[in-house]
Amino acid sequence: MRFHPQYEAGNTIGRPNRRTTGLNRPMLAAGMSGRPGAGRVVGKSAIIRRVLVLLCALSFGVARAAEPNTKATLLLGSEVVKPGETVLAGVRLEMAPRWHTYWRNPGESGLATTITWSLPEGVTAGPIQWPPPVTHTAAGLTTYVHYREVVLLVELSLSGSVKPGPLPVRATVDWLECEDACLPGSAEIAGTLTVGAESKPSPHAATLAEWWRRIPRPDPGLEVRAAWLQPPVGAAAEIVIEGNASTGFIPVDFYPYESADYDVLAGVKTLDAEPGRFRLAKTVKALEGRFPSAINGILIAAGTDKTPGKAVEVVLRPGEAPATSAASTAGMAPRRAASFSFGALLGMLGLAFLGGLILNVMPCVLPVIALKILGFVQQSKEEPARVRQMGWMYTLGVVVSFLILATAVIFVQRGGEDASWGMQMQNPVFRVVLLVVVVLVALNLFGVFEIGLSGSAMDGAAKLAAKSGLSGAFFNGVLATALATPCTAPFLTAALGFAFLLKSGWVILLVFVFTALGLASPYVVLSWRPDWLRFVPKPGPWMMRFKVAMGFPMLATAVWLFDVAAPSYGEGGVLWLGLFLALIALAAWVWGEFVQRGGPRRGAAMAFCLALVVGSYLYLLEGQLRWRDARLTAVSSGVIKDSPDGLEWHPWSREAVARAQAAGQVVLVDFTAKWCLTCQSNKKFAIDIEPVRARLRALGGIAMRADYTNRDPRITEELQRHGRAAVPTVVIFPGKPEREPMVLPTVLTPGIVLEALEAASR
Repeated sequence: MRFHPQYEAGNTIGRPNRRTTGLNRPMLAAGMSGRPGAGRVVGKSAIIRRVLVLLCALSFGVARAAEPNTKATLLLGSEVVKPGETVLAGVRLEMAPRWHTYWRNPGESGLATTITWSLPEGVTAGPIQWPPPVTHTAAGLTTYVHYREVVLLVELSLSGSVKPGPLPVRATVDWLECEDACLPGSAEIAGTLTVGAESKPSPHAATLAEWWRRIPRPDPGLEVRAAWLQPPVGAAAEIVIEGNASTGFIPVDFYPYESADYDVLAGVKTLDAEPGRFRLAKTVKALEGRFPSAINGILIAAGTDKTPGKAVEVVLRPGEAPATSAASTAGMAPRRAASFSFGALLGMLGLAFLGGLILNVMPCVLPVIALKILGFVQQSKEEPARVRQMGWMYTLGVVVSFLILATAVIFVQRGGEDASWGMQMQNPVFRVVLLVVVVLVALNLFGVFEIGLSGSAMDGAAKLAAKSGLSGAFFNGVLATALATPCTAPFLTAALGFAFLLKSGWVILLVFVFTALGLASPYVVLSWRPDWLRFVPKPGPWMMRFKVAMGFPMLATAVWLFDVAAPSYGEGGVLWLGLFLALIALAAWVWGEFVQRGGPRRGAAMAFCLALVVGSYLYLLEGQLRWRDARLTAVSSGVIKDSPDGLEWHPWSREAVARAQAAGQVVLVDFTAKWCLTCQSNKKFAIDIEPVRARLRALGGIAMRADYTNRDPRITEELQRHGRAAVPTVVIFPGKPEREPMVLPTVLTPGIVLEALEAASR
């Protein structure tokens, strides 16, 4: 058995089993390390010395008990939760200046913090999710520690049978706090969850979300290889870790997870590497006579003295092909890598252009076609130069919008996060802004108010009208882009997956620009060939009727966006957001009726509109919804059916897929989102239909739903693993884990799904 001496003040405190919750364990008194499966004998003198040191540390802790250096509190992500949901809980440890507590693997000394839960029936706690630590070295020993503050995250899962009412949540937290000396610490923490009909986030939701983003996760874009420097012999060997570095993540060290079979020493060597790559060397000690085939831990970038850098979870497999994800040990297929060549780039740019062209007829963009058609009709009698200007301005609006999206993707990736197509739709603030814009466009089409001056404005305002027309074309392009991004189209998914997986800034820019050109190309062609507009009916009274009629598809788009946006704000989302839209519509009507159409009290009408918009924004959006606050969406852990006879959708996770495959089940996983109309179309017409349901039952298979409506880094990673950058993505996993999963096309038919299920069953 192995013990690590505690370096501060000459104390030597043993490391107990991480399942224990305090220092005063019989295992410690016996001089045992508590490692699972450990069974070596410790010398008698060592046992006596450790017992004496333990008693010394405990007596010192009693003397200082009145001066706590670490404060523990319980944070719950929800105030009200529904049965069957999962709630994020956090144990916040706040340390006094210069004091620290320990990570899950303390290193060469120290004790990991433990949490012992006392939960009501029907509530279970998951494992601790640990933020990355920093290293602390003293007296030649290196430990992994947390300074100032750390929040240890745990998912609390409620069964579907939990009864409504308050649920007490209690836990005992035990830690070791150290400065010049070390003290054992312990605290009882408690909180209350209320089980109700609708979920309600707590004031701590934003804090927990911030700490959740710090938890190390696998990065499918990080290529990592590990190999022994020399064939391992004896008790220690050196392992070389190498891979691709990036602007957002350059690893400088590897911190191992705790293990009973091996130790990875804290010292690290930085080796020479080619530009854009990294190479590190660490020493591995075998504790049970053989060297490990897999080493779990995190690669970490440079941070400050007491603040860790970004970390990525990895599994190192010495001598094997790259294995960058902890999920690979769960029977999941390896990520499909994006290879680069000039020919491949040209092919992907062609696919991006075709995908952008097809976006013009996707359900997301169809409402904007009404605006385009009216523009064609109105321009059919104008000068060719004027028509071309309108075409270029529309194209400029599309291209500029796509460049903004591409820049956002690059910044997200450079910051070490995963990015995806349509990721802005996962932002509740963006959804509300887009909803308001679409409602105003619908009201404009209905004639409630006018945007700018019409082509029939008086001659004295001709220049202003021209300016308004060009700006209208530009805005049309921006709106088309905003509505296009929730959709993906055939050909576009391959190009986006190529760009996102390659993680090259200039490749991402090129793919986005070619997609924009594809989206804008029909408008550009018609603006340069205005003679083709002769097939469009001549201007007349029908145009006003057509304009009003096209307001209804735009209104339907607003209803869809409202259904996506309102649930993000909990129980009151529908009420307060609906009232805000009603008041905005009232302000638009007053503006059109009493300001734009003139009247004796035009100034008073303007003041009323301003007061109505500002007041409703401050009271409803800021006061009632707190719409700019980050929210944690509870994850359902129960089975969902969209209709009485529909498929039973189980919640997706890599572990759930691995368990089903291990049991020989075929698994259909639908990566979907409420804001993705193509996803909903696939589900209604090709997936959740009787032939597919019957075939899945006959195979003994299972359907899982990965809901991407709100940001989920696990789903982003999984999409990239399968060469995709967006939803919809449907993947079918055969019942044999060793077989490759099948990624289905973007647009599905019943035949495609049934054929894939049949192939997976063989």
